[in-house]
Amino acid sequence: MTAHYRTKPFGPFAPYYSWRVNIWNHERTAAWEVQQVHHRLFLSNTTAEVQRFEIHYGYNFFLFGRAWASHGFVLHASGGVIAPNPASQIRGKSLNTSDPGALDVSYRVSGIGAALSISRRAMLNRFIGVMADAGMLGGRASTLVRDGHATVPTLGFHGHLGLAFGF
Repeated sequence: MTAHYRTKPFGPFAPYYSWRVNIWNHERTAAWEVQQVHHRLFLSNTTAEVQRFEIHYGYNFFLFGRAWASHGFVLHASGGVIAPNPASQIRGKSLNTSDPGALDVSYRVSGIGAALSISRRAMLNRFIGVMADAGMLGGRASTLVRDGHATVPTLGFHGHLGLAFGF
């Protein structure tokens, strides 16, 4: 089966979000960074056999990378692990990781991912600003389903608007 997903960034359940922390060198030309992206996937082409497949509790990317500043923009490149938390109903058998019990598998590192993006920020004062970020995010993870597993690749363009804090 070739899966097609919707992301539903604003709901239901927890919305899509992302955060990033950078530690810049003294010249502010390069940085090390960590980033977390709470991505969400909902299978849109369900079948009689696959009634529901969702990773709305998070197809979570935990990334470590580098950033380079040039001409007012910042280029980001990072890689890391994916920890998905699925819910599904396949062949009439459910797996809901949000409920406690024997089938509560919760978050498990089960894949790898990478991101490449470009951002720009405008500081409103010395400590607070706004930022815009656009890039590609991709990965591949294996998630549990009742009596088996599913391989879930994703590749998408992501855009972010948010706050920037400087220290």
